[in-house]
Amino acid sequence: MKKLQYFLVAIFMVVLAFLTAFISLYVIDPKFTDYVDKRIGNKSPQAAAAAVEESKETEVSKEPVAAVKPQIPAATEVPKALEPEVKEKEKEEEPPVVRDDSDGVTGNVSDDYNAPSEKELEIPEGMADKTGYENIHVTEKTVSDEEADKIEKELSTGPLGEDLEFDPLYYPYYAMLDDRGKALYRQIYANMNEMNPAFRSVDKMLTGKRIDSAFEAVFNDHPELFWIDTEYRTIYRKNGDFIELDLFYNDTAKWISSARMEFETAAEQIASAAQGNDYEKERFVHNALAELFEYQRNPLDQSAYSGLVDNKTVCAGYARSFAYIMTKMGIPCYLCTGYAGEAHGWNIIKLEDDYYNVDVTWDDTGTDNPYYNYEWFNKTDNDYGLTHIRKGLSVHLPACRGKKYRNLEPEEPEEENLATLQDYGFTENDVISDLGVYYDTFYRKLFEVGKGTHTINMVISEGIVEDFNRAYTSSEIKEKVLYKLLSDIGAGGANLGCSTEKLEGGYYLVKHDITIS
Repeated sequence: MKKLQYFLVAIFMVVLAFLTAFISLYVIDPKFTDYVDKRIGNKSPQAAAAAVEESKETEVSKEPVAAVKPQIPAATEVPKALEPEVKEKEKEEEPPVVRDDSDGVTGNVSDDYNAPSEKELEIPEGMADKTGYENIHVTEKTVSDEEADKIEKELSTGPLGEDLEFDPLYYPYYAMLDDRGKALYRQIYANMNEMNPAFRSVDKMLTGKRIDSAFEAVFNDHPELFWIDTEYRTIYRKNGDFIELDLFYNDTAKWISSARMEFETAAEQIASAAQGNDYEKERFVHNALAELFEYQRNPLDQSAYSGLVDNKTVCAGYARSFAYIMTKMGIPCYLCTGYAGEAHGWNIIKLEDDYYNVDVTWDDTGTDNPYYNYEWFNKTDNDYGLTHIRKGLSVHLPACRGKKYRNLEPEEPEEENLATLQDYGFTENDVISDLGVYYDTFYRKLFEVGKGTHTINMVISEGIVEDFNRAYTSSEIKEKVLYKLLSDIGAGGANLGCSTEKLEGGYYLVKHDITIS
């Protein structure tokens, strides 16, 4: 019995020794481990680690391996974790926004204009005093980081104008700018339109020249923004980041609602009276402005408002008024700025496929008969070569080489053959020389005729012509005469149109066409 027990113990010890040796070898020797796993279909951590190490050795060694098509189930997708890496890579490839010292004028520009030298200029006698254009003035300010942080926190960008579009045919200065300049142009325009005093810049990397170009482009393209002053201010961080632009407004901003109404009424009155083809309309507006405007310096004289509403302005007011009315009628016309003995403004107009220079200021004779000439009307750059030099962005406007509509009018119109008082059945006793008397007389005549459609002629003196024009364009006649009349005769409304004709002796016939209902 004891022998059997010794035998079993011996067998147990042999098996135990074998198992111990097997396990030790399995744990210590990776090759033996892999061999066993392949036999029994198991994969231990050690085997997995060994497989990874073997894979790394193969990758580093770059030894050629046979191509194996991966077995990917049909529903398998690229892991979403890869997408941010792809997007990040694309973002890194985008060109960074940088600060550069260019003016940003790389868009739709013309380089055909050849400017003469200022030394070669020969300004005609009396014309050097008929300028008066004020160049845009900018003030730059640098603030501390603390102040800049406060601005960026508290100041709004205002409207960005991202949905605005500007046709290059009518807004050439906008078309001259690169994309960054156009973005600032739209932001400036939108804030000017809402009369915001300041706004925060979106593009901090803009420099002085680019900002100058964008502001000048807006100011030249939009004479209807007559409340804008000729200066602005930029504010920067110490590191050069552009953070704020300040806008300034003239006195019309104080009565902007009525000012806008007066401005549009005056422009529409001239535009609606212009008839014929584009050239005939241009000539009519040229003559009307020369007759209506008086060259005179005043606080608003850089605006179209000073011309169309106040009728007293300098070259800036003439040129901006002309550009606005022509554009209003669908005829491309641009403000052109430069030098003509002093800083000066005039126009470039497009008729059919050609461009021409027009200087209404210099064509205004400043006398009663005739009011204008055509010496500077529809001329080429060669014609203007010794008198006008373009400056600033205006050098990129199209060259003026048109011939079809050049010199169609005599430079010195013949004196008008004027009608007399007697031709219309009046005497000197019928001439009205006071605006108050005119109101009373006009009211009495309307009261006598009552409701219906009528034509009423009256004669006024030259001394109150400007007051009459102002009263008509500002609706003062309606307030002083028509509203009272409608109340007194129980009428519902009235539609009034007026025109004037100069008569011999310095008198003016005023023709009233009125319908009272």
